[in-house]
Amino acid sequence: MKGTKRILAVLISLVLLVPLSAWISFPWYAQAIIDRALEGKPFHVRISGTGIPGLSGLGFRQLDLSFTTQPDECTKTSTTYRLSLLRGHLSWSIRNGAETLFPRHLHIDIRFDADSLRLHPSPAAFLFEDRKPQIGVQIDLVRNNSAVPEFRPISVSYGIDSASVTKDKLRLAAISYDISLSAGSNWQQPVDTLRIARLYSDGNPSPVGNFRALFGSKRDPLKPCTLLLSNCSVDFFAIQANSDAIEYDLKDQSTRFTLRLAEIPLDELPWLRSPEQPLRAAGKLGGSIPIEFRDSTVLVRNAIITGEREARLIYLDKSKKPLFSLDLGKKEDPKEILNNLNATIVLNSRKNNQAGIGVEHLSTILFDGNIAVSPFRFDPVKNELSLSIDMNGVRLLDHLHYHDAPEGAFKGAISGTLPLAYGKNGLVPGNMRISSTASFSGIPLRSIPVPGSDAQKKPFADGTINGTLPVEYADATLLIKNGTVAAAKGSAIFFYDKENRKLLSVDLGTPKSALLKKLNASVTIKPAAGKPRQFVLNTLSATALDGNIQVSPFTLTPGSFDRGIPFSVKLDNVNVLERLRLHGDFKASLKGALSGTLPVTVHSKEFAITNGRLRSTGGGTISVKPAAPERTATERIFGAPAQDADYAFSAPDLRFSRHMNGSTDIDFSLKELQRKTAGGELNLQAPGGSLALWSDRKRPDVVILTNFSAGIFDGTVEIERVDYDMEKKIASTTLKLNSIPLQKLLDLQGTKKIYATGTIQGSIPVTMTDQIIEIDDGSMNAESNGQIIYATSPEERAAANPGLRTTYETLSNFLYAELLSSISMAPDGKSLITIRLKGNNPDFQSGRPVELNLNVEQNLLDLMRSLTIPSNVEQIISEKALESGK
Repeated sequence: MKGTKRILAVLISLVLLVPLSAWISFPWYAQAIIDRALEGKPFHVRISGTGIPGLSGLGFRQLDLSFTTQPDECTKTSTTYRLSLLRGHLSWSIRNGAETLFPRHLHIDIRFDADSLRLHPSPAAFLFEDRKPQIGVQIDLVRNNSAVPEFRPISVSYGIDSASVTKDKLRLAAISYDISLSAGSNWQQPVDTLRIARLYSDGNPSPVGNFRALFGSKRDPLKPCTLLLSNCSVDFFAIQANSDAIEYDLKDQSTRFTLRLAEIPLDELPWLRSPEQPLRAAGKLGGSIPIEFRDSTVLVRNAIITGEREARLIYLDKSKKPLFSLDLGKKEDPKEILNNLNATIVLNSRKNNQAGIGVEHLSTILFDGNIAVSPFRFDPVKNELSLSIDMNGVRLLDHLHYHDAPEGAFKGAISGTLPLAYGKNGLVPGNMRISSTASFSGIPLRSIPVPGSDAQKKPFADGTINGTLPVEYADATLLIKNGTVAAAKGSAIFFYDKENRKLLSVDLGTPKSALLKKLNASVTIKPAAGKPRQFVLNTLSATALDGNIQVSPFTLTPGSFDRGIPFSVKLDNVNVLERLRLHGDFKASLKGALSGTLPVTVHSKEFAITNGRLRSTGGGTISVKPAAPERTATERIFGAPAQDADYAFSAPDLRFSRHMNGSTDIDFSLKELQRKTAGGELNLQAPGGSLALWSDRKRPDVVILTNFSAGIFDGTVEIERVDYDMEKKIASTTLKLNSIPLQKLLDLQGTKKIYATGTIQGSIPVTMTDQIIEIDDGSMNAESNGQIIYATSPEERAAANPGLRTTYETLSNFLYAELLSSISMAPDGKSLITIRLKGNNPDFQSGRPVELNLNVEQNLLDLMRSLTIPSNVEQIISEKALESGK
């Protein structure tokens, strides 16, 4: 009995020990089991580092799976795939559908978990990698009559998340896609969303990312060798684009699709968002880009870029206000900006040992002209690119708008070469070489900056200009050759008085000829290393109003307006006098050309002229007609004479300086100045003197005339100084007369019977208040002896009293040796003239010495009024005749 129990105990121990030994020794014979199970299959599995399995799982260090696909009609070569799982765990669960001890059918759920997964096909030579993969496999185990059970795969599932694909220097990162294969769907992958977050080139991020598409393995029977991705979208340089379908041809391993750019906001493009640069953008772009991708090379053929919703580029001035804009689209319908766009883009480009995205053979039609771009490379490390653009007949100016000129327009085609670089400083042009014949029209003069024009009383230009400028730019130098500038009718520059009333204007309208012709200029831009740029005007000359104008060289640098920019303007026979217009109480009719030199210094808000000179052989008439109250015909005939006067002058010669505070000093001379009123004419020969305008800030309305002299009545008149207050209309001075013929003064009194020889000199203090003149104790004395003849008739002498008769006889042939006189005139015109004569009449009382004292009291204003009555009557009759003729 005991022996039987011992034998039974040994047998039971053997039964338990054999499976336990087999379980413990599984890591040593696991590979043999796998090899036997896959014998005759197209799969090869290698497992290493296995541990002792648990009841539902097995750990391993590495599991390698390889299989080979055979050539078919789409792929002419076989491909071997090698898949590796590292530091993984194999778990399973078994379900017995029949619930018997030895079932014929078992359902096994297998799950692979690993730290990483790698898939490397050959010869495709790309590498697929995933971290923390989870793969699920469902298998049915069926026991047939044979000794070896049959494995029937049911499904495979693999949720890809944050995987990557690397081919050469390209890497697709953050790939996500759900793989779900089953025997029920004939192992076809259903359509699911494929996502690729980023594209790297040689480890550096590229501007391509956020790719999305729908993809499934089922193929079109009509295109059995084409893989299809639908509803695709991608971001390129922050631009969102989409495509209905992307086709991948398995035969030639190429990808084809048409990329649509839908409403791209220009202001979101990275190279147009730099706050340091003055270039901005508005509106949106669209387009259609046919693309073929093969071997890391993208081919673009016949693409179109359109501007939508008023797309435009905007150039800002220093105050960040729009100055110019380039129209890229229309508000209503899209407008083609680029068409026939072709390019070759190499995603694995290497240049100067740096990786990047290279662009070759880029060309397009832009604004009816041709564009060809040299090969360039986008450096993703420095975020930089450099390129050179060749332009031929690009009508860029036709789309250019000046914001201060809504009705203005530009026209012209541009040709040349433009190197560009994009980096941390935004878009920077290089050494350009371009040429164009630029035309412009409707550009408002008021938008042209004028120093000091912020104050209303300062000069102000109005109207528009147009012209043509042949332009060349090369070697940092801008050349204008034989340009033309004209101004529209009514264009002018205005000057204002204190009350902001128009005082003077210069008519710029050119109905017959251009304002400027043969305009030539040369400007050099010097980007000194590490220093701000300098703009150097080398030459500037033109034919201006049938004369010539030339500007001396000068240099502009940042801050130069604060320091002052000196230059000179030389004029030679410029016909500007006939374009001068006076306003208000003044009118002008002038002719003649100006010549001279203006040394100018321009500051930010003011300008100065130092020792300028202008002269002319011409002249004209300035008419003064102050506003006067309405008067009846009787008042006009017998009342005070009108203050209207005409001043005719010739051959002006001005030497002047204008200081930064606005004060102006003028030394002037004229060949002749004639004052003509209803009461007569006054002629001055060679008048000249000095004027000081706005020289006293406390008295800005005071004009100071000094050192004035002129020829008058064959003598001279001088004024040492007079201060005239233009606002109060008051002035006081002393007139000094020299060598004035006595007969000329007698003629002014209207006398017809007194004839005299000799000249006088005098000093006459004059005070003027609102055109009312007062003389206080003036004097006029003969410079030498002379003769006075008072012609009377016998009837006058017979009718005179004895004393007056004696005077008549004495003055019938009076030879004076001394003539002294004084004159005073009150503001109402009442005057007293005293005359003392010493001499003799050889025909009277044997020529004995005679002394005469004469007092003449009269109203000089009444005298002037009586002299003007005929003129007033003539004027009234003429006005009536004009009225009746209407």
